Formats: sequence, structure tokens, C-alpha cells
Amino acid sequence: MQPLDRLASQVGKQSAGLNACTGGYVTEGFEPVAHAFQASVLSGATLGAACTIMRNGETLVDLHGGWKDQSCEHPFGGDDVALVYSLTKGLTGMAAAVAVSRGLFSYDEPVAGIWPEFSAHGKEAITVGEALSEQAGLAAIDYMLSLENIGDEAAICAAIARQKPNWTPGDHAGNHAYTLGWIASELIHRRDPAGRRLPQFFADEIAGSLGADVFVGLPDSFDRNRIARIEGFGMQDLFIHHATMPWPLTFEMCLPGTLAFRTLNNPLLLKGPGALDCDAFWRVGQGAAGGMASARGLAALYNAFAEGGEKLGVTPDVMARLTKGHQPPRKGLKDQVLTADMYYSYGFEKPFDEWEYARTRSAFGSFAVGGSLAFCDPEDGIAYAWITNKLGTGKWDDPREKMVRDAFYACLESRS
Repeated sequence: MQPLDRLASQVGKQSAGLNACTGGYVTEGFEPVAHAFQASVLSGATLGAACTIMRNGETLVDLHGGWKDQSCEHPFGGDDVALVYSLTKGLTGMAAAVAVSRGLFSYDEPVAGIWPEFSAHGKEAITVGEALSEQAGLAAIDYMLSLENIGDEAAICAAIARQKPNWTPGDHAGNHAYTLGWIASELIHRRDPAGRRLPQFFADEIAGSLGADVFVGLPDSFDRNRIARIEGFGMQDLFIHHATMPWPLTFEMCLPGTLAFRTLNNPLLLKGPGALDCDAFWRVGQGAAGGMASARGLAALYNAFAEGGEKLGVTPDVMARLTKGHQPPRKGLKDQVLTADMYYSYGFEKPFDEWEYARTRSAFGSFAVGGSLAFCDPEDGIAYAWITNKLGTGKWDDPREKMVRDAFYACLESRS
């Protein structure tokens, strides 16, 4: 392992950007990854970030740098956690994979067979696999959410059950920005002999089993000094600092009545995702956007899947499903919320022609608003996690993250 020398002493705020320490290590031969990471942090485009990459169970890259919060007084540490938004969907996908492996339900089983109330408005034929692959047409719900009621899963799941789909289920997919977590939680709750919901099931069976600092619902006992705080963006930034987010989505997010507006602005109307970074939300355990994790913890979880899932009791059949991917929607991959193609599968996102984030199509993982990415590639033996606490305004392939991932794969190719 090659430890990193500190590039600069802490010099506080600078008008042209931020200067901060970077730390961690890389395996010999992966020094360009450290250089890319340092460049990303020192550019000022990233407040703080951490990246851990494993292959065949060996940690090749473990880096962290920048600042934990906007005071620029506390360095972002390797064990620090942050709100990881839609990376939480991958955690929910892991929980569902464990549940299916244990026979609690199957991907091919109708949701209504487990949750009879769900059959309202023609939803009786939607399978668990379709629902987890964001094809159920339940991206937006009529139930008004707030930080005060977002932890009331019973009421929210009742609203989801009676919701009329946003499109004909199975025809399309669309970002179930929050609802994916509640659907999975209700399925687990109804079939788990102990009646656990997603947060407790995940803590007991996945994160706790692997000793990883990853939480769907942050315990009161967790040291809040280890939380890297989010620097968010406002809706105006989507226009002023427009990056790779599709223009139709940018406009529709601000137009009441559109599917994107109804999905992405419920809760926290037009306040932006940074407003979720508060203790009230950390505690809830919202299974699509509320995960708290370190890069090391995420990599450890994905490594369990990269190695075949045996550590978590995931069966070969379930692993085969995850690596192959769910049947795409009948009318193509265009996300009805995000207005761009996306391949959702069993709680994860898969590589496809427009977004080849890994070297093989066996990969599965999730990206998040603001630029974070975590995935595994079982065929390649890779587990990857890059998180940041400064939210960018692009879709996938955030340039701050991609430069690190590209450097890693270039080093891997040179070793082959």
C-alpha cells in the first residue's frame, strides 16, 4: 500500500476554492487514482469526498479528502458517513435480495399476493420484480409528505396501495425517488416472521452481519461528529450551473403538475435535496433516499455481492437475476420522471448503452443526486464506492467521480 502524503496543510477558506488535506492509500500501481482523487478535491468543485475500491476482496483504493462541512475546519475522514440519497436504493435492493434468498417472497410473485390492498386501480398483476425495478407507475403519490409524517410508514404504504399508477405498469420505468423504499419495506414487513421493516431488517441481516458503517435509519447512539454535512443546491442552480441534467427534467422539476415535479418535490417543495440533511430525516430510515454511509461501508457491502453473495446467504439464482437484470419495460428504457434512459433492475441500476459505468454488464449498483456512485461487478470482482457531500447538478457520470473511476479502470487495464 502507498500512503498519501498530504498535498497541502489546512489553510482554511480561499476565495477561488478550497484547499484541504487528502489521506488514505492506494495499492502500488494505482497511484494515478490518488492523483485523480486529489485533483477532484483540490479543484474546489468537491467540498469533501471519499472513495473505496475493492477487487476480489482486496482493498486497492481507500481515499478521503476535503472538508466535512462548509466551515472548512474539519477534514472529511475515512470513517465519516454522509447522507447518500439514492445510493440507498441499492441498499434496499440488497435487502430484497436477501429476503428473496430466504424465501420470504419471490421476484415473480404478485405484490398483491403479499399485500392485498395493493391491487387497487389495476395493480393486481404487478410483480415484486417489476415494483423493485421501478416499473409499477408509483413514482409520484398523492399523499403529501413532510419531515413530520415521512416516518409514518403505515399511513404512507396505505396511500401507495390505493394510488392510481402514473402509467400502465410494465410499459415504462421511472425514478421511484421515495416510494421504492416503502414498497420494499412493506413487502419485508408482511413476510418477515419477526415483522421487521426495512431499516431493522437491513441493520440485522446486512450491515450488522458485515460490520459496515451503513445505515437505513441512523441510530441515536451513532456519533453525530462523524457525519459529513451536505452542501446542497437550489432550484435556481439547475439553470445557473446547468451541467448534464436533461433540460426537459430541469424545466419539469419546476412546473407544478408534471410527473417530475410531483415525484421530486414531495416532500420539501422546491427546497432542493440538501434540505433533507437533518437529524429528523437521518433517523427515519427512508429506504430510497435516507441511507447514511461511509465509502468504506458501501464498498464492503458491494464486495459481498461481488464475491457471489454467500456471506449474506444470497442464493446463486438470485445472484444470476441481479447480474442478468430484470426484463426492461415494454416501451423502452426512457425514465418517465428523469426524461432520459435508465435501466432499473431489482432495486439497482444496470449498465446500458448510454451508461457503461463498469467493464461488464454483470454490474449493478446505484447513483445518487449530486454525483455519488456505488456498485459491484461480480464478473470483474469489483466493489466501488465514491461519495461526496457537495451535490452537483448533473445526472450520472459526475465529472468529479468519473475522473477517479476512469483512472482506476485505466490502472486495472494496464495490469491485465
